Amino acid sequence: MTASAIPATSALPSTAADSGPAELTLCRHCDLVQQLPSIVPGEEACCSRCGHHLDARHHQPVLRPVLYAGSALFMLLLANLFPFVSMFAAGNSNEMNFFDTSSVLFTEHHQWLAVLIWLFIQAVPAACMCAILYLKLGMLYALPARTWVARVLYMLKPWSMVDIFLMGLIISFVKLVADADISLGPSFWAFCLFCLLHLRAFQVIDRRELWSKIAPCPTPQVAAHAGKTGLQQNLKLCQVCTAIIPITQTHCSRCHTKVRLRQRSSVQNTMALLIAATLLYIPANLMPIMRTVSFGETIDSTIISGLVLMWQDGAYPVAIIILIASVIVPVVKILIMFWLCYLTTLPLSQRRQYSTQIYRWVDWVGRWSMVDVLVVAIMAALVRFDLLMSVYPGAGALVFATVVILTMLAALSFDPRLLWDPIPEQTGSSS
Repeated sequence: MTASAIPATSALPSTAADSGPAELTLCRHCDLVQQLPSIVPGEEACCSRCGHHLDARHHQPVLRPVLYAGSALFMLLLANLFPFVSMFAAGNSNEMNFFDTSSVLFTEHHQWLAVLIWLFIQAVPAACMCAILYLKLGMLYALPARTWVARVLYMLKPWSMVDIFLMGLIISFVKLVADADISLGPSFWAFCLFCLLHLRAFQVIDRRELWSKIAPCPTPQVAAHAGKTGLQQNLKLCQVCTAIIPITQTHCSRCHTKVRLRQRSSVQNTMALLIAATLLYIPANLMPIMRTVSFGETIDSTIISGLVLMWQDGAYPVAIIILIASVIVPVVKILIMFWLCYLTTLPLSQRRQYSTQIYRWVDWVGRWSMVDVLVVAIMAALVRFDLLMSVYPGAGALVFATVVILTMLAALSFDPRLLWDPIPEQTGSSS
């Protein structure tokens, strides 16, 4: 079995010759040991069995991430300094700053929701950009604690939701544009640039290449051979730094992380989180996610009622987006994750070969369900006209945010290598 270098359009196969442990890698999704092909900047290597990304090379691997991350931080600063969005309705006006998306929730006694919004759209993205700057500059100046910073970077990456917030802004504008005039301030355009630069900064770094610059990959004490699984060769993978270590070794010698053969109680933890998400999903749809006060009259909107209202108002594209993100995606993700857990109990011959690809899809798409919660935060910060009209978050917003977080944690706790292990009893090992 070999890895493939993909130069954007076509796959370039490599030979299967075992040329030493330094050129071997262990797929973190299917546990197959493979020899990495020789790749040049602009190419990446993917697993020949499950298609998971293994390695990549980028042009100017230090300069470009530093420029993207540094520029992103500067744009985030600008996004907080100037007016973000202004709204004019019935002779009244209100100006929203970027920080208002969380501060207004805090003043309205929704502290937990305010903290979550602030973490997802400001604190975590900024911390990730600072980490990229530190790690890349550390290659030039040998800065300390790079191992710890690299570990934190990839722990925080799934929780950075600036792209989802941008989608929430677009949905909010579509909701409001029929009844009010929307004026975009300079901070809005700064945030758009921040979002693009933030995403690009992650695209031009690779985990394996990054760790190779922090510390050399340790040589396994047990001989590894391409074409066999790590389980067959008594080898296991450090999920943090991608090093291959013997099954008897408890900690990675490069990043000092405790390494297990498989994630401990992976299926049990995933099932528990999915059950909790399922139980909360029912009240999340029954409780009001947004409360609108207009001329003293209070109107409570659930996810479904808000969706129906937007459809009746003719905002069909936005209604479809909310239907997919807030209704279909959470349900489908929960069902698929239950199905994947069930597959781990079946013989290998009865498992679907495309189950790993399905897992990667639900792991990526699940975070987009947070868009409805972010829309509520934006509306609460922007629509503030006292008795004329004001929007407040409902209790369902925090409950639904909890559902999304639980499904994300369920995907993170599931070990996709269990889908490829031949004997289910062996996967429970936690060496």
